[in-house]
Amino acid sequence: MTIKSDPLAVLLAVKSEMKTELSDELLKACYQLQSEHQYDKERTTMKKMQALVEKAIASDEEDVSL
Repeated sequence: MTIKSDPLAVLLAVKSEMKTELSDELLKACYQLQSEHQYDKERTTMKKMQALVEKAIASDEEDVSL
């Protein structure tokens, strides 16, 4: 018997158990990016992921300074 689970649901559950400050939105966006580009031969996913994380960090810094 094989039990298939939704990988995103597992990531969100683990994040919740770890009590991290990582937002669900960022985790979902990173998962979406990775799943969309996992078979790309160009392998530019890391740069796209870095840009996504940097954007989230910049957004958080702007919210703090307001």
